[in-house]
Amino acid sequence: MKSIYIKIFIAITGFFTGAVLIGLFLAYNYYLQLTRQYDIEDYTYTATGKSYIYSSGGGLISELYDYNRVYVSLDKISEPMKDAIVAIEDHRFYEHFGVDLSGLARALWINYRSGETLQGGSTLTQQLVRNLFLSSEKTVGRKINEIMLAVAFEKRFSKEQILEMYLNEVYFGNGCYGVEAAARRYFNKTAAELDVNEASILAAIPRSPSYYDPETNPEALYIRRGDVLDRMEELGYISHEDKISIRAARPDIAVAGHHLDSYRFPYFTTEVVRQLVDMYGREKVYRGGLKIYTTVDWQIQSQAEMVALESVQGFKARKINATNLAIVSVYPYSGAVAALVGGVDFSRDQNNIALIPRQPGSAIKPLHYAAAMETGLVGPYSLLNAGSKHFGKYFVEGSAGGRVTVRDAIKYSVNVPAVEVVNMLGPEKAIENLKALGVTTVAAEDANLALALGGMTHGIKPLELAAAYVPFASGGVYCKPYLIERVEDMSGKILFRHEPSPRRIYSEKVAGYMNAILTQVITGGTGTRARIPGGAAGKTGTTDKSRCVWFVGYNNALVTAVWAGNTDNTPIGGYDGGRLAAPVWGKYMTGLIEKGFIKAGGVNSSLPEAAIPAVKATGSGKKQDKQEGAGDKRDKEGTREKDDKVPAGKPSEDTPSEDTRSEHAPAEEAPAGAGDNMPAPQSAD
Repeated sequence: MKSIYIKIFIAITGFFTGAVLIGLFLAYNYYLQLTRQYDIEDYTYTATGKSYIYSSGGGLISELYDYNRVYVSLDKISEPMKDAIVAIEDHRFYEHFGVDLSGLARALWINYRSGETLQGGSTLTQQLVRNLFLSSEKTVGRKINEIMLAVAFEKRFSKEQILEMYLNEVYFGNGCYGVEAAARRYFNKTAAELDVNEASILAAIPRSPSYYDPETNPEALYIRRGDVLDRMEELGYISHEDKISIRAARPDIAVAGHHLDSYRFPYFTTEVVRQLVDMYGREKVYRGGLKIYTTVDWQIQSQAEMVALESVQGFKARKINATNLAIVSVYPYSGAVAALVGGVDFSRDQNNIALIPRQPGSAIKPLHYAAAMETGLVGPYSLLNAGSKHFGKYFVEGSAGGRVTVRDAIKYSVNVPAVEVVNMLGPEKAIENLKALGVTTVAAEDANLALALGGMTHGIKPLELAAAYVPFASGGVYCKPYLIERVEDMSGKILFRHEPSPRRIYSEKVAGYMNAILTQVITGGTGTRARIPGGAAGKTGTTDKSRCVWFVGYNNALVTAVWAGNTDNTPIGGYDGGRLAAPVWGKYMTGLIEKGFIKAGGVNSSLPEAAIPAVKATGSGKKQDKQEGAGDKRDKEGTREKDDKVPAGKPSEDTPSEDTRSEHAPAEEAPAGAGDNMPAPQSAD
């Protein structure tokens, strides 16, 4: 009987022994694969490099790096600093082989008892390999890799080399990577000059740099600093008397970060940096030695910034209450952004107006008319009602009765015909068209007739409005705007290259019609102050009380949107897009042409000599009531809109001021064009 138990015991023991041996074999094999994957045997530590942003012509726009990041050898780091970081982060650093088994076991037990991850149990070596090779995700797989790489690192490097690497890699908050950057940033001294007081403060930060931020949470930082001092006393680095005296002292800490306004072309560059961080993460962008080639044209961008600043200064001299201005230029056949100015003073106002939605006013009208032409609802000479009219509870006041052609409705920015067109097209279809043109700020609540005049929940970003005009200049093809052409790593390997994805929105015929009409806006309509050498096309826009004034225009080389107003959306008052934004646009584009930065020349355009069929009525009365009902949600008591005074949001708000100038010639002065005897468009009243 005993022999049976012995055999069973031997079998079980053999099974578990075999399992352990197999497990050890597999673990060792995985360890070898992992060390080969990261090439630990031949690894040489190098300080991570700056990233560089270039213009389209190769000019250096900006360097991206963490504040004064300077690599220092261990002998240039003070002893108190080395003692403090070892004491609080890994007090058995000089005893373990990369993994502190007792510390790891203690952390596992505490985490098990609490039911959550309270302690990580990572040694300095583990933290270092995680920063160098791995992500910060909290998974079992990542922890296993971290442990194995730490063991390999301890075999490859000495304790002094590991500590040196760690102190040059660890993050101390506020953009400071490495102890030298932190010493200069917080104490205006080198790492070699740090005393115990300062070293204990710095050593308290890495556990949670955002929480122990010296500027935003100093009390929590000093509590953590007390823990550092306690541990330093326990390990014999300082005496009890030293701890007491140091704990009572609070040295001056200077917090002065890396200023974004030091960037060349700050509004453009900060958006590039934001996109890069989204693509690769902050670590790689600021420490990965990337080369980023952008679309910005140095000369065009410089011209845009100069004109924006001079224009706002001119407004101030004329006592015009417009304190900010945005200019965005896009190449029509690629979507590449040649210039992006989101304001006139980045040091005082970092709001990038070029990327913030603003009410578009009448600048949105050509987008609706083009969609209606594309679907065959109207043509350039179709006659539309220009007189005051109720669309359900939504009332639009016209300055004159009668009818007007589509051409002249756009040319003189007449409001009622624009609402007629969206009423026929349907607000939902108008929204679909805007989305196809890359407008990302359309809300479901915008599905009402106020959309015809630019009344939107959020508005449109100047960059996206400029891009929405691209199909006119390019013969009907839309190209999504972009700022980054390609990204390379330190070795020159291409990590990203922009791949264009043009898509046709309008036929060439419709684009030609719109170009001809929008050319007339400048030659004899609301945009005459935007005339430039060689000709151009465009459209004005003004919202209630002139909170936002626009001119969006283009020639054969460039599509440009100009917005003027105030960052806080306070009214300008008394000025429209034709009087304020159009001259800025004209000055900017004329300067580009005269300096040879772009070529002069209008766009391909054509209008039929004879009238094309009149307006088609679409949709049943029931359907139309649904469209108008969407507008009712904005004002249950009803809404009145005056001709050419574009709403700045909900129709019920901000009725136009008496001093707001009309953006169109009187309806009776607008030529009727062909087809005067065509029937008026049908409505659902």
